[in-house]
Amino acid sequence: MDALTQKQIDALAALMAQRKRRLEDEIREGLARAGHEPYADALSGTADAGDESVANLLRDVAHAEVARDIDELRDIVAAERRIAAGSYGTCIDCGAPIGHRRLEVYPAAKRCRPCQEIHEKGRGAAPSL
Repeated sequence: MDALTQKQIDALAALMAQRKRRLEDEIREGLARAGHEPYADALSGTADAGDESVANLLRDVAHAEVARDIDELRDIVAAERRIAAGSYGTCIDCGAPIGHRRLEVYPAAKRCRPCQEIHEKGRGAAPSL
């Protein structure tokens, strides 16, 4: 597998910059929403066990969405650092090139597919691209 060209790296960096801006907006909105939407108050007067359960679920989902976005943002920042260091597109575990197709799907990928699958099996997660 050939190394990435500078043109490919630039295109992937542009995709990451665009996604980074979107994630920053989504994180800000999610945090604002979590701080300004008191789910329990929305259920005022009807707070039975089922309503409280729904309120807790909604709160947990909002927090999970923000956490997921923060994790992806961290991946992008790390990928930007790898670009600056000249190591972008190289697996952090085995040193093999990360396929361009994989990077097109997830430009912040830090592992080749085989190493990512091993990493996810160790964490109990489902395999990804």
